[in-house]
Amino acid sequence: MRKTVPLLLLSSVMLTACGPNKIIVDLPSPNGNYHVEVRKCPQRGSMTSGEQTQVSVLKAGTSENCNSAVNALVQFGSYAPDDQLQLQWISDAELRAWHPGFDPKFGPRSASSKADSSVKVIYAPAK
Repeated sequence: MRKTVPLLLLSSVMLTACGPNKIIVDLPSPNGNYHVEVRKCPQRGSMTSGEQTQVSVLKAGTSENCNSAVNALVQFGSYAPDDQLQLQWISDAELRAWHPGFDPKFGPRSASSKADSSVKVIYAPAK
């Protein structure tokens, strides 16, 4: 029994690591200098085959791997269902992002932004 548990745990971790990793939306900014990449990713830290949606604002010509924020100017997680996520470029460097699951005052549960990011994300529903 003792040898079985690590094997089962290892197989669960391997299945999670082999989960989805695909771009479901790629939205360029009006001037083409930036783009928003919405990617379906394996859920970080999950022992099952859960999925999460990763939204990354990037410079044109770059991409971001699942569960990474190396290239992202701004990055946040979204909620299910994905078809309720609203993304709209307001200007060349301003993006409006909204999902009914976001907190109306603060936006998504967690978001990261590079200190020198030239793109501003406004978390608000469409007017």
